[in-house]
Amino acid sequence: MDTCISVYFGSVVVALMVTPMVIWIAPRIGAVDRPGVRTIHERPTPRIGGVAIFVAAMSLIVAVLCIDNVIGEAFRAKWLQMTMLLGTASFIFLVGLVDDLRGLPARIKFAAELLAAVGLCAVGIRIETLGLTSELSLELGYAGCVLTVLWVVGVTNAVNLSDGLDGLAAGVSAVTCAIMAVLAIHCGDEVLAVLMLALVGSLCGFLVFNFNPARIFMGDSGSLFLGFVISASSVLCAAKSAALVGLTLPALALGIPIFDTLFSILRRFLERRSLFAP
Repeated sequence: MDTCISVYFGSVVVALMVTPMVIWIAPRIGAVDRPGVRTIHERPTPRIGGVAIFVAAMSLIVAVLCIDNVIGEAFRAKWLQMTMLLGTASFIFLVGLVDDLRGLPARIKFAAELLAAVGLCAVGIRIETLGLTSELSLELGYAGCVLTVLWVVGVTNAVNLSDGLDGLAAGVSAVTCAIMAVLAIHCGDEVLAVLMLALVGSLCGFLVFNFNPARIFMGDSGSLFLGFVISASSVLCAAKSAALVGLTLPALALGIPIFDTLFSILRRFLERRSLFAP
């Protein structure tokens, strides 16, 4: 428990230290979101806050990997899955960062998300069974990989699309991560608890600068990274849970962005517009 508490407060402190640095650097490299027809802010605002979230969360997670205790051993026991999860999450972060700095077509980002989700399935981070009751479970077989890819890509884009108001995406994500952290501690899953607490801490530190009026936006680098880690981690949570709670709790916590994404896709389909349009 001491390690979990240290991870949370450590990520808060790192986020509080790194975010002002990002706010200072962003205008000097042109990484700002200028007012326009699709915005409500009235002055140029840094849009690479995801860098602070990424650095704060990953630095504490990597630190736990090096600790010689029970939690560190639990991480190292899953070295292949952890390496793939952290590696693909870093890849998604970099894709989002390039989009924030230079701009990327939506299809490229979508392809990157699919590739990362398939990578997770390849190392066993996938939904293999759904426990309907304590005695009845549904074996999914190859359908589990399809469901995993749909879940990961869907949640990643849901969080990304929710990043439209000050503090919204960060706040919803923080609540979701906190719920999953509590569930992980209850189930005795130290790895998932550390992952979620590192994210919660980084978001709490970032929100100090992201509440209205926001001094910085997380950008795609932050929203894609958060959505991907939350969705991938919830798959791990589902594997540990005896029922559908592993996916149900994150889905309920992310209900607003998930349904907003579904309705957005439906509107575009009915209006015969591109599903990838802004």
